[in-house]
Amino acid sequence: MTTEKIWLFCTVIMIAVACNSNKNNEPPSYDTNDTTTYITNDTIPNFRKVVSPKAVASFTKKVPDELNKWVFAVDVYETKETFKYNMRIKYKELIVTDSLRLPNFGTIPKVILQSGKEPLSCIIGFADKKGNFKEYRKAFIDKDRLRIVSLKSYFVGIYQTQK
Repeated sequence: MTTEKIWLFCTVIMIAVACNSNKNNEPPSYDTNDTTTYITNDTIPNFRKVVSPKAVASFTKKVPDELNKWVFAVDVYETKETFKYNMRIKYKELIVTDSLRLPNFGTIPKVILQSGKEPLSCIIGFADKKGNFKEYRKAFIDKDRLRIVSLKSYFVGIYQTQK
C-alpha cells in the first residue's frame, strides 16, 4: 500500500468512528419542572427601519489658534445595524471616520459624548439599562496627532436566575 492509500484509509476510519460516536450520544433531557429563566436581549431588532442622516451625538471644541477657526469635533451617525455607528472625527483640516459597535443591553442604544481630561479629548460612551454613562472609547489629540483608543470592553451574556 502507498502512503496516500494508508492516509486515506486512516481518514475514512477516523470519520466513521466520529460519526458513529455522535449517534450514540443522546441529547440532554430537561426537567419540565425546571424553574430556571434565561434572560436574553433579543427584544431589540438587529436592523433599523429608518436611518437618520443627522448625527445622534455631537461634540465640538475650538482648537486654540489665532489665525484659523479650527475645531476638534466628534459626530456619531446611525447605520442600518441597530448597534453599529459611524464616527466622524475632525481635527483642524483632518477628517477621520471610524466605526463604533455597542453592546446589546436589551434597550435601544444611546450614544453619549463627554469632555475628557485632556484639553482636546472626547469620551465616547453610551447609556446602560439604568441610564448610567459607560465610557467606551476616547478620541484625543496627542502631540498634534489624532488618536482613538478603547477605554473599556463590554460583553453581553445569557444568565440564569431562579424564580
